[in-house]
Amino acid sequence: MMKKINLIIQLITLVNVSLCYAKDDILFGSQYTLDRYRWMEVDQRRNNQWLELKTKQSQKMIDAFPWRKKLQKQLGALSNPEGSLSDIFYAGENRFYLRSTPAFPYSRLFIKRKGYNEKLLVDPPVGKGIHFFSPSYDGRYIAYGLSDNGSEFASIKIIDTRSGKDLTDIIPQVRYPHIIWQSDNHSFFYRRMPSVKLNALPSDRLAGEKMFLHQVGSNTSLDTPVFDSFMVAKKGASKYDNVAIHASPDSDWLLSSVSAATSGYSSAIFKVRADALSGPKTPWVKVIDSKDNVSHFVFSGKWLYLARYNNYSGYLVTRLNLDKPSHPEEKNIEWSNGELTGFITSCEALYITYHDSGIRRFVRIPFSNIYHVQNITLPFNGEITALFSSFDQKEILFTLQGWTIPPAIFRYDPDINKIENTKLIAPQSYDYADYEAEEKWVISKNKVRVPLTIIHRRGMKLDGTAPTWLTAYGAYGVSTFPDFDPSRLIWLRGGGIIAIAHVRGGGELGPLWHEAGRASSKENSITDFINCAEYLIAQGYTNPSRLAISGGSAGGIVIGMALAQRPGLFAAVAIDAGILNTTRLDQIPIGAMNFKEFGSPSTEQGMRNLQKIDAYHNLKDGIRYPAALLTVGLNDARVSPWQTAKFAARLEEIAAREKNSNPVLVFAERDAGHSPATYDQADKKFLDILTFFIWRTGLAKE
Repeated sequence: MMKKINLIIQLITLVNVSLCYAKDDILFGSQYTLDRYRWMEVDQRRNNQWLELKTKQSQKMIDAFPWRKKLQKQLGALSNPEGSLSDIFYAGENRFYLRSTPAFPYSRLFIKRKGYNEKLLVDPPVGKGIHFFSPSYDGRYIAYGLSDNGSEFASIKIIDTRSGKDLTDIIPQVRYPHIIWQSDNHSFFYRRMPSVKLNALPSDRLAGEKMFLHQVGSNTSLDTPVFDSFMVAKKGASKYDNVAIHASPDSDWLLSSVSAATSGYSSAIFKVRADALSGPKTPWVKVIDSKDNVSHFVFSGKWLYLARYNNYSGYLVTRLNLDKPSHPEEKNIEWSNGELTGFITSCEALYITYHDSGIRRFVRIPFSNIYHVQNITLPFNGEITALFSSFDQKEILFTLQGWTIPPAIFRYDPDINKIENTKLIAPQSYDYADYEAEEKWVISKNKVRVPLTIIHRRGMKLDGTAPTWLTAYGAYGVSTFPDFDPSRLIWLRGGGIIAIAHVRGGGELGPLWHEAGRASSKENSITDFINCAEYLIAQGYTNPSRLAISGGSAGGIVIGMALAQRPGLFAAVAIDAGILNTTRLDQIPIGAMNFKEFGSPSTEQGMRNLQKIDAYHNLKDGIRYPAALLTVGLNDARVSPWQTAKFAARLEEIAAREKNSNPVLVFAERDAGHSPATYDQADKKFLDILTFFIWRTGLAKE
């Protein structure tokens, strides 16, 4: 009884707080909207308390379904007993990588020396995870970072691979440090942000990047900045710019780059002789302007290889002589209507993976003859999702997989033009033979053709009754290309369909596909998604009572707005860490970095853009919305948890006025950030959503 009284008191307190902080959002012109849940933005403690109360209620509901435990066993049975392997680096005679296994279901760092068994180097303690690592070129040292579970910030440590012991060097509070070793194997560049003032804006914690140089064994407080955007720009520099330094042991040059945060396709590139480096006074010289449309580059020796997007939504690849930058660039290759997915160099060639008008390509261009483009035939028609190379080796490794084909790591030997399976990933049978992936085209607004992937059982009868799980992302030019996920089998075995809408805003059809779903055109992403949903219904795959949709982060804009605009089209909706209140974009940590992608609330046009895609403010009283499940990490350093909380609270408020209303479930993870911090957290999130979707769509349960 006391527990019930305490719960009522807590809820009454939260309601009173909400009344105190309800206020109008004054928009441009005469428009305004009442925001009853503004208190969730300003009172983090009470917002988290509200989220945790909702989590307890939601967990009790989900755990009551008898199939929840069966699903957990099915997911466990699909785990590869050999675990996973990722982030492969070659350094000298050493291979470094991260490996997880069922016995150790988190990433641990290993070294494999030629002729020796693998050796464990870093086993993070409970509550920590390996955030990044970078070996020196000779493999003697590794700079790595451990972060608290859920945090995107870490401290850089250095381990001596010979002794297996950490040095005393510790560089605190870095986020994504972009560690680049120098050829002396005793110093490296890294990216760091300044300390944040107590009353700074949320986005200021992610602003002001500078590149520093650290000497192994020296006092980290003596590290000096060697590059930031203000060192090289007389005007136009922003504290939100992305900055980086690039080095290659076979070159006398150092390169640096500046690109606009988040949405920047184009980079400005600068050079300096390595021996001319002199801290903040380093004489950087611009070689590529940000207006030159260069999005990717690599270099070897004196040659800089550039990939710039062209007028045909594809790319042009050229090379530039750093010793003679006034000489004209030499063309290597060009294509249209497709994204660049891989761009690396070995000791003797450039390797490129890309999509050309829907066709996957993998080519090698030897340094000795850049006009000879060699097509490499793959073992199967899959997607290359990772490329691994070293400046001193001819051979390269690559990961190949498909929607229904498990990943494998292959070795390519250019001398004999041979590909072989390295067996670094142990083969595992997932019984996908009965399923197929179809690639369809959906006609959207202005007769634009939108790619739609549909995965289902072979020979499935299209009678409109199959529970269907439709997802999308559609932002920043990020592409959703084929990747193998064994957990999809649980849904497929129950007679379900998996569908992925490749909406505008992504990069599947090249840079112009991104532009067509950005800023004032962002509504195209939402329209494309709704049209894909309607296609699935019209073609007999499913019906509204069996259609579930999900997305996360920036993809939450698409999913949230689809729910708001077409509530009768869906049976269930799940949104993870979504950007759902876009008119308050400036109040979240990544807000200012997203102004070019979505719009700035400080300008009239920007605010109008954001109003159109603000799912929270587009919810209307008197509308019956589909069942919703929202997930969030309370340590999210990108999208503040109150974005999820406000949307959930508003949905719940509307539902409370309806008879037999659909449920609104919330799952807040205390120790997670923008993404799950552990495999267990990721599994739990997936199982919660899966249980929820089975309940709402009637998927058959084994």
